[in-house]
Amino acid sequence: MKNFIEVTDYDGKMNVLIPIGKITGIVCDGDGSVFIEMGTNGNDSTSSGILVTESYDEIKTKLKESEI
Repeated sequence: MKNFIEVTDYDGKMNVLIPIGKITGIVCDGDGSVFIEMGTNGNDSTSSGILVTESYDEIKTKLKESEI
């Protein structure tokens, strides 16, 4: 599906389709966990998004493939 990526929610192990136009950032913590940010509050101190099971490199690949 073009302009979407499918990821797996870390907590519930549910498959989720995310529109790439809503992604504002991809964050990889020191332990390797990946958070897809999809917005922040007005002063950028709190972000909303989804913690996923995929690696940072897997997300990058999915994003590249979704643009083709």
